[in-house]
Amino acid sequence: MAKNTITKTEAKRLAIKAGADFNKSSFEQSMSVMGEIAALAKLAGYRKPKSASGSTGRYFFNYLKKR
Repeated sequence: MAKNTITKTEAKRLAIKAGADFNKSSFEQSMSVMGEIAALAKLAGYRKPKSASGSTGRYFFNYLKKR
């Protein structure tokens, strides 16, 4: 059985389509955009670091921003 996952590149494309602006920080994004990014992180199989003190959405946004 195949896992339903998306690539990181596809996740970034979908995040932009959802309204994410990678010229701004994660704190400047709307709550709905960050919710979409958190959902994309789950689809992409992204896991934030165990020592992370922030949300999965915020860490995934910063990860995508670096790509």
